[in-house]
Amino acid sequence: MNLRRINVHLHIALYGHILNWLWLPDSERRRRRGDAVRDAVLAYLQQYVPYISDIPEDGPAGKEPERMFSIWLQGEENAPPIVKACFRSMRRHSRQELVVLDSSSMSDWIDLPGYIMDKWKAGKIRPAHFSDICRTELLYRHGGVWMDATDFMTSPVPDSIMNQDFFIFMSGESVFGAYAFVQNCFFRSRKGNYLLKAWNTAMQAYWKYESSTVDYFVHQLLFRLAVENNPRAAALFARMPRISQDPTHVLWWDYRNRPFCQEEFSRLTAGSFFQKTEYKSAAASSPVPGSFSDIMLRM
Repeated sequence: MNLRRINVHLHIALYGHILNWLWLPDSERRRRRGDAVRDAVLAYLQQYVPYISDIPEDGPAGKEPERMFSIWLQGEENAPPIVKACFRSMRRHSRQELVVLDSSSMSDWIDLPGYIMDKWKAGKIRPAHFSDICRTELLYRHGGVWMDATDFMTSPVPDSIMNQDFFIFMSGESVFGAYAFVQNCFFRSRKGNYLLKAWNTAMQAYWKYESSTVDYFVHQLLFRLAVENNPRAAALFARMPRISQDPTHVLWWDYRNRPFCQEEFSRLTAGSFFQKTEYKSAAASSPVPGSFSDIMLRM
């Protein structure tokens, strides 16, 4: 472990734990821990600013139909039931073709640097972070919409979002990872968008020299690094509407095991066009009959 990484851990230990007084409310202690992680990771990532501070703009991007992209590396047919339900919801509500990539079809859509593929095959890049790499490259090369495989759509993506050249939800206060700045389970971009180019460049620079993540949310914090250190990216990001991710997380974790109620389902999903789920819990694999998760899996 290099000295920079040691400093990250020392900063988090000191300000996120030792000086994070036990008598403070849990919400305040959680916020302080997040602030400590954010500050330490962003300080670590400063070494990559030279790669992103002055990136040339591309020429006009060639036109192609915009698509909705997602990924399940083992293949859609091998996905867990909740993921299959999410893919069905995307096809039901998307105005674009849904393209679900897997490990064999990725090369049909993107061409990642060899050093990333080598680290992925060696197990140095975890599946979640490999998916992070793929999604920015996909939308930069093709444009369209990214949806996580665990995003359960309940209505089409609003025109107010689709009309943006680039849109991503801001991280909210009600879910883990509020310090991450943005939430990358959904974003929308035109092909060749400069913001996405800056993010993609930051991400590829990071993985050229790193063999592990300095933090789980490094992908999101690299986006923050780009918009805070590249003037063109900063100006474009300033035009984007700021919408919190919180309404996308109101259903699954609190209601998945409760008896299903259509009126309650409609109320909970009214604030956003999708709800974030997960596939590792018992609710996702063997739901309580008649529960919210059970009905969602069978929708």
